[in-house]
Amino acid sequence: MITIKNISDLNNITFENYHLTVLDNLITATNHREDSTTTILINEKNRLKTIRTLEKLLSTKIELTTFKEKEILSFIENEGFSKTIFTPVGNAASEFNMIVEGDRIAIGFSGGKDSFTLLNTLVRIKKISNVNFEIFPILIHPEYDLANTKEISAYCEKLGLQLQIEQTTLSNFLFDKDKNSNIKNPCFLCGRIRRGILYSIMKKQNLNKLALGHHKDDIIETFLMNSFFQGNLHMMKPNYSSKEHNVTIIRPLALIEESNIIRYVKKLNLPLLKSLCPYETSEDSKRLKVKNLIKNLSQENNDIRSVIFNSIFPLLK
Repeated sequence: MITIKNISDLNNITFENYHLTVLDNLITATNHREDSTTTILINEKNRLKTIRTLEKLLSTKIELTTFKEKEILSFIENEGFSKTIFTPVGNAASEFNMIVEGDRIAIGFSGGKDSFTLLNTLVRIKKISNVNFEIFPILIHPEYDLANTKEISAYCEKLGLQLQIEQTTLSNFLFDKDKNSNIKNPCFLCGRIRRGILYSIMKKQNLNKLALGHHKDDIIETFLMNSFFQGNLHMMKPNYSSKEHNVTIIRPLALIEESNIIRYVKKLNLPLLKSLCPYETSEDSKRLKVKNLIKNLSQENNDIRSVIFNSIFPLLK
């Protein structure tokens, strides 16, 4: 990967077989191995278009450390994700009345694929809609070391946002098997603790809504888990109010399948924060069992997720 602040920074850079020269409004890429030269016209009004052309030639990612205001939307939207990402988010926001004028929305930001997609889509809505609202990404970090958060903090800054990081000792508490061998559902407990911290921060900063990155697959899996293991029909609703904490929880990705989120973050090469949670791939994970069940059923019916989701859709409101 090549990291630059301006296109002019590419001048005199050598990457594998290519040597780059930037002169006036042109980039010259000389391939010494093949003894060939490619010239790319610099589009100053759309630097991302120029960079994407060069990325294809070099077969590597070129990252800008800062975005101009107009480039933010261009980067987020990229190409080919209107039907699979942005239209479903718009439909969910409208169907479930998620965002209104004056909202101060906290994002439960984990640094994973879902929260990055959530962040991007909310920034996009803010830029293209006439609704005036604010976005506050908040990371509950279960570690002492914050070194691995530098990239995601820098990314938020490129979008014009400040990532709030709340350090905890959560990992020490949850992953100490000697002290916590009796904890039957660490994922549930972890979620409750994180949510409690978020609510506390929101109260102090007068934030009225919490946006979470749960997607269509999460909603389906949670419904089946509650049906199979708890014997109830409790739903992960796209929009509901917590009277206890006086906040509204919204899930703008509710209509998006996980596979499309995976494709989106890969295409944008987002700086995902690697999860250190040992329970995500545990054989005892009920969610993983349900996820595998749906995966197996999809081999017989490729639309199984939509079939299940459509059947429970009336329960989501």
